[in-house]
Amino acid sequence: MTQALHDRLPPGGSVREPPYRSIMELSPEERAELNEKLGGAQNYNPVILRELARKDHKYLAPLIMSILSAEFRGVDFFGRFVVDTQAYDVPWHMTLAFARQTFDEARHTHLNIGILEHLGSEVGEYPDIILGPQRDDEIPEEELDPAVLMARINVALEGFALTTFEGTRALAEEIGEDLVERCHDYNMADEVTHVTIGDYWLERLCEDQPWRKERAKAVQEEFDKMMAMVREMALQYAGSAAAGNGDTNGSTADGNSHD
Repeated sequence: MTQALHDRLPPGGSVREPPYRSIMELSPEERAELNEKLGGAQNYNPVILRELARKDHKYLAPLIMSILSAEFRGVDFFGRFVVDTQAYDVPWHMTLAFARQTFDEARHTHLNIGILEHLGSEVGEYPDIILGPQRDDEIPEEELDPAVLMARINVALEGFALTTFEGTRALAEEIGEDLVERCHDYNMADEVTHVTIGDYWLERLCEDQPWRKERAKAVQEEFDKMMAMVREMALQYAGSAAAGNGDTNGSTADGNSHD
């Protein structure tokens, strides 16, 4: 009898070269270097970096790395889910949808690595931003319900990614970074499909069990509120930082105003 894929590929730590490293794993010297590059580690947030990059292109590289971190995380998550679907008893075509999504996330990593190199940076210059459970965290059993995973990852998180890609694409168009604009327009099209996959399979999984949809919806709303709060806090901080630098009333550092 053929051995299940889950048994042939047991769970293990995610591997990348160079290895994953969050801000918490940086040495004091590396933290000091990051502070110098970004004007403070608190600026290492995609929302803040996008605002900073409007005025100084040097912030594009850390912005792309913050996005790339999520893409690597996506490869890890969706690839693992493809392996584990037999244990979850989900439709075969749903497994195929996750396999396609894993391929998409891998393609996004290659595109963003290319952008990093184009910007004179590389994977490892900036730390990883890791959303959700950390790599070695135990995930509660109820959180492994495929309907809950769909609501949180494919609907809420991928929806957030869609917004992030559109914001980055618009920024790149505004500041004349054609390569970044084209790549993130391409990535954004994939994210539309990923959200659609989530919507479709969430409905299918909950057809005969409405209570699962209610639980999944509650999880999605909780995640949406959290991300909205994070985004709002980042925008407020970016605005305060700009005001503190004398960048008020639409004026730029050269003293010219923009409508």
